[in-house]
Amino acid sequence: MDADLFAAIAVYILVIAAALGLSYWAARAVRDRSANVGLYLLFGFPGLLLTIWGIAAIVADANNAATYLAIGLGLLLPLIPTFRKALARVTPMDPASAIDMSGLCVLLAVGAAFAVILVNIGTNPDDLDIESVNYGELFTTAAFEVALALVAVGWGVRRGIREAWNRLGFTKPTPRIVLISLGFVVLAYIPSIAGSILTEEYQPQIPEQIDSVTEDLTADVQNPVGAAALGFSAGVGEEALFRGAIQPRYGMVLQAVFFALVHSQYGMSYIVLGLFGVGLVLGIERHYFGTTAAMITHAVFNIIAVLAAAAS
Repeated sequence: MDADLFAAIAVYILVIAAALGLSYWAARAVRDRSANVGLYLLFGFPGLLLTIWGIAAIVADANNAATYLAIGLGLLLPLIPTFRKALARVTPMDPASAIDMSGLCVLLAVGAAFAVILVNIGTNPDDLDIESVNYGELFTTAAFEVALALVAVGWGVRRGIREAWNRLGFTKPTPRIVLISLGFVVLAYIPSIAGSILTEEYQPQIPEQIDSVTEDLTADVQNPVGAAALGFSAGVGEEALFRGAIQPRYGMVLQAVFFALVHSQYGMSYIVLGLFGVGLVLGIERHYFGTTAAMITHAVFNIIAVLAAAAS
């Protein structure tokens, strides 16, 4: 096994184990006051330290100051009842739920970290040192994302596998769902193309850099089999996590923001705004037709993108 792949699998196992432990702890905190207090300490102590460290680093003009501050605030803000209540007005989350609070702490901290990465890349995505994905990485990452989504909705703690499966919105892909999914591919390309056009028009120095990054990222899969593997893995894994696990609890807009942020390889370009739009389209599809439909749309979307890049 490739050393990098082995290291990635080891990290994935640790993350799943940590997520399972947090899921158990949060479920217990619903009924146990001491466990609930423990959650505040778990997120509040490092959140406060990182926030103070970040402020001090900004004053000292040190490196990574924004990263510390952003992650610290991401951990701290959900601990504030007023913040949760305000967010609950525009999302389905329960502001009194220890489970929802814990998930929000993780989501905002990770999202803040990706936002800082995006800002640091700025308009120079070609500064990234990116290697092409391989088949092992694709399917391992997809398996990790599905497993993480299952644990995030309480599998092994509050729900059995069937209940977790249903909570994620997985359904049997009927011919009707497949046709609807293909129609949504066209809809998903509207914001994507709009983002590309805006980038070409207002950030003419970026498209060539993004093409280079995309070429590096997909160099080993720019063929029909590779495109199918990339499309399937991203479609299944990302939809399970973003639209399956995150959206029903934190809303369509927040999942779309997070979906756009994790695609930091595009830098501060309008393409990221286009990906936000794609996330909204997939979110609408998940809401009305289920996660399986969004998976099919996402997979076909990526397959077309990879094959088009290979042909250009």
